[in-house]
Amino acid sequence: MNYISEQEAKEMICSIGQKMYQRGFVSANDGNITIRVGDNTVIATPTGVSKGDLKPDMLLKVDFDGNILEGTWKATSELPMHLRIYKENNEVMSTAHAHPTFLNLFANLGMELDMSLTPATAAISGRIPVAPYQNPGSEDLAASVAPYCRDFNVVMLANHGPISWGKNPIEAWYILEDAEAYAKLALLHKFVVKADYRPISMEQIKLLADTHDLVINPRRLVNAPEMTANQEPAVSLDAFDPDCAWMEKLVEKTADAVVARLK
Repeated sequence: MNYISEQEAKEMICSIGQKMYQRGFVSANDGNITIRVGDNTVIATPTGVSKGDLKPDMLLKVDFDGNILEGTWKATSELPMHLRIYKENNEVMSTAHAHPTFLNLFANLGMELDMSLTPATAAISGRIPVAPYQNPGSEDLAASVAPYCRDFNVVMLANHGPISWGKNPIEAWYILEDAEAYAKLALLHKFVVKADYRPISMEQIKLLADTHDLVINPRRLVNAPEMTANQEPAVSLDAFDPDCAWMEKLVEKTADAVVARLK
């Protein structure tokens, strides 16, 4: 198995840390990043430092048992969670954990993301589950991600935040970045615009996968309908009344609830 050099790993972690900080994915000393550099070793961010201030000499080399092999800074208490992902899935080469606002919102709500909105959300991010809450830094937290490591590439930790992983550091970061964009779009659709959207259908997802040689794990399939209107002519934005659309949905839901109670 080929690994990137330790120096390259350190430089990439600092670069990704800067992106996390600049994009508002972290505050204070939030977040962790790791990159695998050997069969049993990773380069990892320490605790107590902003991801925007990372320097290569701050980073740690640790083994899969959590022992610090090189470095003088203290390891993050969440290191076992990252190491558990490597142990569960040997193809993983990097992990990224942060606290971006919109993914954190859904993690706090306990709502998985499974809307068929765009090609990226349908075929790349896919369904994003929520792992049950566990105490940060505990072995229980590490165990909570284990069921997702092989079939998913990102999971939301309930009341905590997302962690992503990939076959290289850039992929792990892109997955996290895509997932946050997904969460933002889902929030706007469900709670702000409150209008019917035109999803990507299951047939369109299959065509997308065939066109781009993508293998979509069944566990990651989003909630896509068989039929969609996304190839129909667009409607006028000026003709859309959000208050009216919201009221119509409320009346419809109320009527359904009344009928259900009467049965």
